[in-house]
Order: sequence, then C-alpha cells, then structure tokens
Amino acid sequence: MLKTPCFLYIFLLAVQLSGQEPPPVDQVGQRGGIEDFAYPTFLNGEVHANFLVGYQMDPKFLAQLQGFYDTYILKDVFQVPLTAKWYVSDGLYLYSGVQMEMEREKYGRETTKPRFQVVNGVGYEVDANFTLEAKHDLQFNKGNLGTYGSPNMFSLSGKYKF
Repeated sequence: MLKTPCFLYIFLLAVQLSGQEPPPVDQVGQRGGIEDFAYPTFLNGEVHANFLVGYQMDPKFLAQLQGFYDTYILKDVFQVPLTAKWYVSDGLYLYSGVQMEMEREKYGRETTKPRFQVVNGVGYEVDANFTLEAKHDLQFNKGNLGTYGSPNMFSLSGKYKF
C-alpha cells in the first residue's frame, strides 16, 4: 500500500527536476526567445508571475508578447501587452504597443470590464544583466478603473538578471 505513494512521489520529483533545467546558453541563429519568472506564494496567498515571448524581425526590430499575473487580497489581475521594440543605437531602444488588463473577482463582487491601453516607452540596456525603462500607459476605453487600475500611468523600472 505504501509502494504506490512512494513511486508517485519519486516520479513527480523526477519530472519537476527535469523541468527546471536551464535553457542552453548558445542560441546562435535563433530569432525567438522565451523568458518567465514567478515569485513564490506569500503568506497571504499572493502570487506574482510573468512571461515574455519575443521574435526578432531584424537585428534592430523585435516583437514581444508579455503576460503578467498577480493575485491580491481582493482580486486577481492579468495583463497582456503586445509591443514592438526598435533599437535606436547600441543598448537604447523605443517601444510601443497595446495591452489589455483584466481582473477576476474573488469574493462575489461585480467584476470590471477589461481595460485597453496604449503603451509607449524607452529603455536602455546597461549591460547583459541590467536594464532601465521609462514607460507610459494610457487607458483609451471608458471602462471602470477597478481596484488596481489607473487611467494614465508613468513608471520607471529596472531589471537585474542574476
């Protein structure tokens, strides 16, 4: 009777370990790429995760699809930007696109309609592991802003890979 749970545990452990192998470093000739990241589940049940799928059209032009999933105390928020990135010079880039943001209600309150936004920004890749960005989001539909929404937002961010 104890053999089946032990076998199942070992099988699932092996599947999880093989699923965590890093991608190969040498990706010469590959035009597309995928990144993902997630914080662990916090004590209050919050989860924050994102993914990025990119496709390089030419050496200076890139199309990207991103997804952000955040759980909060009152609602879950899912955001999907689709952007085009153009490298002006070595490390400096401009990007523009559209994004949709949806909320999922947890406690039976009325959900808000999805919000559609225009996204514009500028960024600089200081080195392979550090990026700085300035971003502007402008909501263009008349939907309710919801709990975590903003009609016009400017943000500065940094990304450090280690």
